[in-house]
Amino acid sequence: MVLAVRVLPIYEGVAVSYEYLEHTADTIVHAKGSDLKEAFEQAALGYYNVLSDTATVESKIMKEVTFESEDYKSLLYDWIDNLIYYFEAEFFIASEIHISKMEKLESNMITLSAILHGETFDLKKHPQESEVKAMTYSFMKIGENFVEFTLDL
Repeated sequence: MVLAVRVLPIYEGVAVSYEYLEHTADTIVHAKGSDLKEAFEQAALGYYNVLSDTATVESKIMKEVTFESEDYKSLLYDWIDNLIYYFEAEFFIASEIHISKMEKLESNMITLSAILHGETFDLKKHPQESEVKAMTYSFMKIGENFVEFTLDL
C-alpha cells in the first residue's frame, strides 16, 4: 500500500517522485528519477518529508557535502545517514537537493557531491511529522533509476 506520493516536475520536464510504502513501525521510501542520481535526490526529499513538510522550508542555508563509499548500497546508506546527522546535530532540513557528481572512481569507490538548500528546523514554522532514529539496510533495493530503503522511526 502506498501511503503518499509526491511527484515533482523538475529536471527539464522529467517527472521524478518518491512514495512511502507500508511497513510495520518503520517507513520504506521508494524514490525514482530519470537516472540513479535523480533517484538519490528524491530519496533525500523523501527522508526530509518524513520529518516535516518541505514546502515550508526556505532556501536560507546552502550546505555542500562530498563523500565516498565502496558500493551503491553503502552510498545510499551513507547519503541518508549523513542527512540524518545534519538534522540531529545542526537541525538542518533541506527542501532542494542537487547532486552535482555521482561517479565510480578508478579506485572502484563511488563518490557523491551534492548541494543542499534549506534552513534550520523551527517548530514554530515547520510542522513536526515523524522522528527518524536511523537509516537501515533492511529491504534496500537499487535499480537504474530507483532506490528503496527503510527508515527506523
